[in-house]
Amino acid sequence: PISVIMLLRGSLYITPEISHAALGGAALGVLIQTFISSTFDPFPLVIVFCLATSILVSYMGKSGQQSLGMMLSVSLAISVTIYAVVRSYLPADKRVLVDGYLISDLLLLSEANLLSLAVVSASAAVATVIFYREFIYVCFDMETAEALGLKAELYDLLIFSVSAVTVAVAARALGVLLSVTLLIIPAAASRLITRNISRMLTASFIIAVSSGLAGIILSINLNIPTSGAIALVSIVLFTAIYVHKALKTS
Repeated sequence: PISVIMLLRGSLYITPEISHAALGGAALGVLIQTFISSTFDPFPLVIVFCLATSILVSYMGKSGQQSLGMMLSVSLAISVTIYAVVRSYLPADKRVLVDGYLISDLLLLSEANLLSLAVVSASAAVATVIFYREFIYVCFDMETAEALGLKAELYDLLIFSVSAVTVAVAARALGVLLSVTLLIIPAAASRLITRNISRMLTASFIIAVSSGLAGIILSINLNIPTSGAIALVSIVLFTAIYVHKALKTS
């Protein structure tokens, strides 16, 4: 659902940049796990990196497109540099953990990983539901929202924060390279189906869940990576919806 909110906010395009921040967080997290504490979970650090990037992007976006573009480029460069440098110092068996955030496989995650992903995902979904009206006001007219007494900047920051957490979860489950498809395509496809916001949220949720379930079934039957299968199904669904609408309007 938060992807639809970001689409309405006009900020869905920053999702790939936020997802790249997960690489830097994962690399530092695995570094800590390797040399400081073997029980350290890199995932919280991934969330921190995604949150920091999202909040900085939100702040810089208010300074204009040039500042925003510069911030996106700098954040990408920093994350990829951290990933590359730290990875070179890790043992071979630990590099696999870092690379798991680049291209992951949902079926290979441990029960603890799945539990943490479920808790974080549920928290993001609950926040979206609770502040739904406030988010919509902020997306369409921030000045009017402030005139109505809403703390528009606070809710705008919350939108970016929830989005960052969602991106972190997707990066852990599918990997950075393929997570973007499941974050962007359902929202984009839902907008092709309807312009009603509540229906967009419902359609986006159905498309995301359908892509996930169909992708898992496809990966099991064809013995292919789960993340790739989910991405493939979501792309096929989007293409089918796009072609159907094009034929319907022509």
